[in-house]
Amino acid sequence: MTKDELMKKLYFDPNSDEEYNDAEFYLRVKGVAFHQKIMNHLGVDFNDDKSIIEWSKVTALLRYDKKLRNKIYIYIATLEEYIRAYLSNKYEDNPIQPFWKDGRSPRSKVKTRIIDGKSVSEVLQSIDFGDLLNQIKNIPAEDINEMFDCTIDIHSNLDAVRELRNAVSHHAFLMVYKFNTCIVEGIRNSSLEHNIKNLRQLLPREYRYGKKGSGGITAEIEACKYEKTNVNKKETRQLMKLDTRDIVSMI
Repeated sequence: MTKDELMKKLYFDPNSDEEYNDAEFYLRVKGVAFHQKIMNHLGVDFNDDKSIIEWSKVTALLRYDKKLRNKIYIYIATLEEYIRAYLSNKYEDNPIQPFWKDGRSPRSKVKTRIIDGKSVSEVLQSIDFGDLLNQIKNIPAEDINEMFDCTIDIHSNLDAVRELRNAVSHHAFLMVYKFNTCIVEGIRNSSLEHNIKNLRQLLPREYRYGKKGSGGITAEIEACKYEKTNVNKKETRQLMKLDTRDIVSMI
């Protein structure tokens, strides 16, 4: 599909060129195929000439998707930092352990580098998230229990976070991405919402709900569905123009 063909499936505010120019820009920098995927998700039938959608709905979902990705990335980085801290705190002074695993690249040769005298903290700081998760696949059960409050099917749940990170890092459109199945509160599911809740349950408690119980990833994901707007020179917060099925609920 060409850019001009896709533009014909969009409805723009007739009183301004702003939306049209906006669409021109984003189609150029994000691609026609990416927008076609979003519009398919929103119900546009590209075989029906009469099937069109407001650009305002497309761009609202684009903004929401980006806000979610930004928040998810921050909290995956928090989980990554937490795992590194736990392992280095516990094994920095007792580094030779049977569970360390070598990866393929020279940098990911964790076991070899530690045996060669590199400190645990230095080695762990230099490896990527996937190699870090590989290090805890064979650690003692007591370490797993100390690190995480929920340990049911822990390795599958960690693999799900790895896939969530891949989606976020590669700027995938989250609403249609095929995530891994994970278990949260005894429920097995592969939805975006379930995967974010899985990330939440793996974080230290203070990052799940904030130190006072009303913040953390829960509040920040919930806040993504709102936007600040100026009405009569007064800043207000209003719900974005989103379909209910696309809104992630952390409550």
